[in-house]
Amino acid sequence: MIVQKKLNNGASVLLETVETTEVVSIGFWFNIGSGDENDTERGLTHFLEHMVFKGTKKRTPLQIAQAIDRVGGVLNAFTEKEQTCFYCTLPSEYLELAIDVLSDMIWGSIFPEEEISREKLVVINEIKATQDSPEEVAYELYLREMWGNHPLAAKITGELNDIAAITKKDLLNFHKNRYKTTNLIVSIAGNFSPEQALSLLEKFLPEDRNERDNFSPAERIAPVRKPSWKYVSGNFKQVQLYTGITFPVSKNIQDFYSFLVFSTAFGESMSSRLFQNIREKKGLCYSIYSLRSYFTHVAEWLIYANTSEDLFTRLIESLNEEFHRLLDTFFTDMEIKNAVSHLAGGVILSKEDMENRMKRMVRQYLMIGEILDISQSIEILHQIEVHHIQSIKEQYIRSELFNLLAYGSRNLKKYRLVRFDF
Repeated sequence: MIVQKKLNNGASVLLETVETTEVVSIGFWFNIGSGDENDTERGLTHFLEHMVFKGTKKRTPLQIAQAIDRVGGVLNAFTEKEQTCFYCTLPSEYLELAIDVLSDMIWGSIFPEEEISREKLVVINEIKATQDSPEEVAYELYLREMWGNHPLAAKITGELNDIAAITKKDLLNFHKNRYKTTNLIVSIAGNFSPEQALSLLEKFLPEDRNERDNFSPAERIAPVRKPSWKYVSGNFKQVQLYTGITFPVSKNIQDFYSFLVFSTAFGESMSSRLFQNIREKKGLCYSIYSLRSYFTHVAEWLIYANTSEDLFTRLIESLNEEFHRLLDTFFTDMEIKNAVSHLAGGVILSKEDMENRMKRMVRQYLMIGEILDISQSIEILHQIEVHHIQSIKEQYIRSELFNLLAYGSRNLKKYRLVRFDF
């Protein structure tokens, strides 16, 4: 059973009870991400996510960790381009503890100067680790080439100089302006009483965070795509390849599942065309797959592959051939049925994971404004047939809509540019 509520303090609450488990997962989601930062705030969302673990008025950093560790739970957080989530998964009997600790971290943090200094070193090391990952660097370059200086193209972590410049005052102002209950979604999945959960939230959450200030976050604006087809030399032996399109976000759930089926049949499974034809039959790469990302006003569909320098030209040519084949023959009924069956099976397997169910509710709530239970999602998936996804081919599978970035080996720029021509 899924319940949606709005608390008196403006927080939205999503509850899914699962009686067959002894686990509960709770997430405090704020509708703020790195893509909402202005030029003077780069890296603050992610850095603040780190800092709420560094001590509150009631708990030291060690006491925060021990509170959840001692009951076998998991306490973690992540920052995305448009959301930040703090979450805890633990035995159901400790739901009150989870709500207490999360609330204390988010609204009781004191941001000690010495912890800020130490955590800067941690985040700087995180950024440097990313710089040593050719896959991550390639994706950052891909976004920069496609979306320029738009906030969605910026690093979630910020740059090294952004982190060095952060002050306690910056953190306090950013926290005050962004971490309001009116900007909060609480999602809970597992074995618990909805009445108890709502009572605990009323007990531990602040009464009102929409308080006496005139701050309004900047309105999100869709990025404008700049066509780009580029090879960038690096200091690595392998070539990382990203190519893809952007498209408007639809609030229609069938459109979402239709694109999911399309992408799964083409590249999101081991039996997909990309994996079978380019890796298994031709041996042109180690990894190849497609993936999707959704934001408020835009979505992107990507193909990622990595290969050796001597094979990457043939890899691009083979991708071009696969798109020609897709336009010429499209998917068979069996390919679509197999993709639907694969996805429905994945949904069924995910039923046992309370953290997954907690996250799933928020993703759907933010995308379409409602939440489907698992049986409804499976039902919609089984309704999708070839004709439902024909429009994807007609609208988006055109070579002029694709961007491409290849990054890796030192000699990459010496190779001739191979473009799609489908």
